[in-house]
Amino acid sequence: FDWPLLLVFILMFVDLRLLVELPVVSRLIGGVDLSRPPNLYLAGALISQFISNVPTTILLANYSGDWRSLAWGVDMGGFGLVVGSLANLIALRLAGPRGNLAAFHAWAAPFLLLAGGLTYIWMLMCGGG
Repeated sequence: FDWPLLLVFILMFVDLRLLVELPVVSRLIGGVDLSRPPNLYLAGALISQFISNVPTTILLANYSGDWRSLAWGVDMGGFGLVVGSLANLIALRLAGPRGNLAAFHAWAAPFLLLAGGLTYIWMLMCGGG
């Protein structure tokens, strides 16, 4: 059993709940109109690239009840940078020394740009924004 990983998940929920309450975070995220599905989707995908998709979900869930757009955004955010999803980090860790970070990004980053961009355009065309 991976106890350090479990600890990371626990701390993620505790720390992010506290982080959401900080005025600077409220001002940054509050400045974006997350009531528009394409904006929430894009915020979920982009923020995931820096803090991973699970913490991004916790963070943005406090600002919108649109679970579908949030889920699409953070799911898409699992692609791109390896940090986009803890599952990426776990898989590369399990791959051991042969886990190739460059090979991962050679596939994941273009996929995020292509699929993420097409999904964003589809949301705009379907009246989501």
